[in-house]
Amino acid sequence: MTAMLKVDSLTRNFGGLAALRDLSFEVHPGQIVGLIGPNGAGKTTAFNVISGTLPPSSGAVHFKGRDISGGPPSSVVRLGLARTFQSTSIYPKATVGQNVYRGALSRLRTPMVAQLLGTAPHRGNLRALDDEVELVIDLMGLARHRDTVAGTLPYGLQKRLGVAIGLATQPEMLLLDEPAAGLNPEESAEFGRLLRALRDQRKLTLLLVEHHMALVMGVCDHIVVLVQGQKIAEGTASEVRDNPAVIEAYLGAPEEAHA
Repeated sequence: MTAMLKVDSLTRNFGGLAALRDLSFEVHPGQIVGLIGPNGAGKTTAFNVISGTLPPSSGAVHFKGRDISGGPPSSVVRLGLARTFQSTSIYPKATVGQNVYRGALSRLRTPMVAQLLGTAPHRGNLRALDDEVELVIDLMGLARHRDTVAGTLPYGLQKRLGVAIGLATQPEMLLLDEPAAGLNPEESAEFGRLLRALRDQRKLTLLLVEHHMALVMGVCDHIVVLVQGQKIAEGTASEVRDNPAVIEAYLGAPEEAHA
């Protein structure tokens, strides 16, 4: 199967520090892939380079066979690759519906002249946006909060809203940066069920950075492990869980663990 996303020998330097070193991995259509590692491993830097927020120092990122290295993020989104952030990244003073609508607007294709003139094609595009917004709000379980000011939502619902904004861009692949951060175990388990539903119902491919290991091990088809900017392992949850290099990275070497 042809990879939807191919990260090829990616390196990103900040001055004399290599935040990523020769990172390569693939994500195939319909997969949920986890990118994990201890703090400072380079996970968020990888997301920033993949999504076009940062250019790579060397190497390349290919999405659907196209080199997207260096962005810009707006063009990457139009190709069908969207990204959420560690923070909730919502518009706190806007309603839930307005937040999701803003995400949907990034996919509007009507020429500016047609928008100004209010042509029939433009009105049709706006109706399609309205339909998509309602669909996403329902899918994310936010329907009863549609008119609620986003900043007043509980944190768990704000995290859902951040994902909804990404979904409204109608991506083929969604990058989720620590989607379960701040969630309690029950909320995290529910979020895992939601991710599987998104994959199955929306035919969505997912790549997530996450520290919540129960979520990663429970939902990911494939896991890539980074330590100090380098990939040290990849495979299924069971393969990664039993990998000595991964155990050492998280728990320390055996003699250290029993010191």
